[in-house]
Amino acid sequence: MVRFQYLVAVDGSSQSEAAIGHAARFTAIYGAELTAIHVVDSRVYKDPDIIEGMETAGERYLERIEEIAKGHGITLKSAKVVIGSPFEEILDEASRIDASVIFMGATGVSHSAHIGTIASRVLRSCECHLMLVRGGAEGYKNVLIATDGSMDAEYAAQSGLSIARRFDAKVSVCYVADRMRLDETRVVTAGGVGAGRHYGDVLKLPKSAVKKLRERMLDESTKIADRVRKIADSKGVEAEIIVREGKPAPEILKITREEGNDLVVIGSTGKGMISKLLVGSVSEKVASTAPCSVIIVRGTRMERVVPVDEN
Repeated sequence: MVRFQYLVAVDGSSQSEAAIGHAARFTAIYGAELTAIHVVDSRVYKDPDIIEGMETAGERYLERIEEIAKGHGITLKSAKVVIGSPFEEILDEASRIDASVIFMGATGVSHSAHIGTIASRVLRSCECHLMLVRGGAEGYKNVLIATDGSMDAEYAAQSGLSIARRFDAKVSVCYVADRMRLDETRVVTAGGVGAGRHYGDVLKLPKSAVKKLRERMLDESTKIADRVRKIADSKGVEAEIIVREGKPAPEILKITREEGNDLVVIGSTGKGMISKLLVGSVSEKVASTAPCSVIIVRGTRMERVVPVDEN
């Protein structure tokens, strides 16, 4: 069977060195092959002599990266320094090796609390799974899987449970019922005209009707999260179900902090057409500001590979 190809992008930051640790652990556990890339940014460095010096420094840095990988029991398949736009070169290399996962530091050299510019662009444009690393690679003890009933979320659940099983981690599955979907008003249509109602009027629903709609929404939420728990049961993984009501991204981030998660697994796109066009607005917000590492799973990539043998 063809081995998974992983790509780790390193830039000299502490987070990128953590990324090599995470990538090496995944490489060992899944029997994959790992490639490392360091990009000298030609938009920043213009002078040929400076570029040459940065290229030499990059090669020395990759020697250190290779040693870190060896410390985790992994020999890199390839390690290269390239000159160009970091965003474009990372995506080009991922395409060249047909990468299943790209690993990179979430914040890069900026050390910002928010996702770095390059990581953000890779998140929006890559065609494979992406792991944005925050913190060390000691392993995962508390994994949060965010679901919304979409196909990508189902694939994310499969990936998250596979990771949790291999790391013997605790699993929480969360579903946030979006209150924006709870429409407390109705617009009068042609069939509803009469008894003082005019076409186009906006009517506020009675509290009893809103209550029933809310109960139905929460019941649907529980059923969706429970589907993931059934998948977990089939894999021998115990999963806690967390159902909340509110705005999905802030609630997921709140749960992450409350539960002390060290890894969040989330699908790249949600149910709505808008999110399909804008990556997933929820997944992007979570990945941008989560306090821990995040894996963004793309269902299209899952469909291209042979499922990993769980036994």
